[in-house]
Amino acid sequence: MKITSLAMPCVALAAAALAVIPEEAEGFSTIGGSLGTDQRDVRIYNNFSDASDNNNQTPNPDFPGYFGAEMAIWKGCQEWTSEQYGSNFTDPHQQYLGGDLNGSILANFDISWQGKTTVVGNSNSNIHSEIAGSSGGTLAYTETPISNGWRIRYYEGWNWADGPGTGVSGVDMQGVACHEYGHALGLGHTNASGATMRASISGSGVTARSINSDDKDGVKFIYGAASGSKPHVDSYSVNGSSITVTGNNFSSSGNEVWFTQASIGGNGTPVKAVNIPSNGTSMTFTIPPNAGQGMILVKKNASGNSSLSNAIPYDGSGTPGSGPIGNIYCFSNPNSLFFIPVISCIGSEDISDNDVTFDVSLLPSNQFGYFLLSDSQAFVANFGGSDGNLCLGSPLLRFAGDVLNSGAGGMVTFSPDLTDLPGNTTFNPGETWNWQLWYRDGGTSNTTDAIEITFQ
Repeated sequence: MKITSLAMPCVALAAAALAVIPEEAEGFSTIGGSLGTDQRDVRIYNNFSDASDNNNQTPNPDFPGYFGAEMAIWKGCQEWTSEQYGSNFTDPHQQYLGGDLNGSILANFDISWQGKTTVVGNSNSNIHSEIAGSSGGTLAYTETPISNGWRIRYYEGWNWADGPGTGVSGVDMQGVACHEYGHALGLGHTNASGATMRASISGSGVTARSINSDDKDGVKFIYGAASGSKPHVDSYSVNGSSITVTGNNFSSSGNEVWFTQASIGGNGTPVKAVNIPSNGTSMTFTIPPNAGQGMILVKKNASGNSSLSNAIPYDGSGTPGSGPIGNIYCFSNPNSLFFIPVISCIGSEDISDNDVTFDVSLLPSNQFGYFLLSDSQAFVANFGGSDGNLCLGSPLLRFAGDVLNSGAGGMVTFSPDLTDLPGNTTFNPGETWNWQLWYRDGGTSNTTDAIEITFQ
């Protein structure tokens, strides 16, 4: 049986990184420190370069708007949280994420998923990302100093699998993310049988997705068993641009409601509605303009670990013009930088709003490209002698008049005028249109994966 090592955290000291490896214990161990409520954000820089790293493109309502490596890493971190999350059936291996057995609450700890960013960040940016090369038998490592944040790196030399099933071919990204995030919480390694925080994994590491009793004892030791005064979110309902959040243990005034950001980037700070009054069990307010698909949490008017609620999935409804829209399909090949570009779209599916914006990152610097458009889907590998795959069918329309440049940062942003489309095309409610970026890539050309949007 293959045993693969998992690295202990590195503690940053100026420009150096020193490995700190405490002695293993029969029970959980700690490495000192904990994450305050201002350090609960989790983001991913999706520079995972193999197609298998992001091939799970099946939507999951518990993780709205995120796929592939993003969903796998979100799941891995979500396992440590106070209550069972979402629909309680995330994949065939794991019936639920978060909480303790029989639906009981675990510890005073919950994450704030903040989606995608465009940078690797520093050792306290709270970002997951891939790093080139390999390091012996080490799969991944966590940089701390914990109280000020963390960073988790995954070595590119391994064949990462984004799940979600049990038949994983490669190393299970979700299981490794769960282990490494345990270090970010302040846990060391353990010798306890079956624990996620053991220093090595067996096989693909799928079993590391689910923390066991020793891991749970460890997170309770650091953050305290979930308090009876901790706020709890049950559900939400949307009416236009207003949202009503229901639950219990809300403060009478001064509540904050945290959302996942709609855009890519940011600094990890949640999108917040602030100073919200409540009757203790519900609150109604206007949805912040940059709130997107992801999750909702409530921070009551108090301090400490017990002031932050559990999270529930939020599909981005009620925020026309700001939330992610469309579904990613097909796949792209690595470019000359060995990156797979990330494409996304925010805006409104209402044609009359005319406010969709596409963002693409991880492109080669200072290269030209333009968007392609079609009302049908297809697959043509290395079309036209390029390194890219054409994911759109005929007839193929080109925004050739809107030439884009990726600039020094390897990113493009495109906001098409839906009233002035190529070929005098018009969109009608109920139609699905498919979009893809073609771009220059060194001495040849390449494409992103594609995104389908059904307009209303």
